[in-house]
Amino acid sequence: MGVTIHSVLVRDQELPATTVEGHAVVLSLDAGSYFDLNRVATEIWGMLSKPRRVGEIFESLSEQHDVDTETLIRDVTPFLQTLIDYKLIRMIDAGKKR
Repeated sequence: MGVTIHSVLVRDQELPATTVEGHAVVLSLDAGSYFDLNRVATEIWGMLSKPRRVGEIFESLSEQHDVDTETLIRDVTPFLQTLIDYKLIRMIDAGKKR
């Protein structure tokens, strides 16, 4: 099942992460790699410190960066799916306690 605007996502709290010059750097032993996130990706990473609906992420990014929803769906949804694929974040049941 892919990421939708209704998906609830949260980052893996066990992953070592730090901030270097305003960018989050995340180490994934499972992926055998580290991820140097750009400024907007770092904002998203911060939002995912607690369970968050994708629609909420889009609303926040739209307000902060004056970006329309269609652009966010096109650009951010694949990024979120990549984070899931690399097990940096996970999708949770929207009915679970947040």
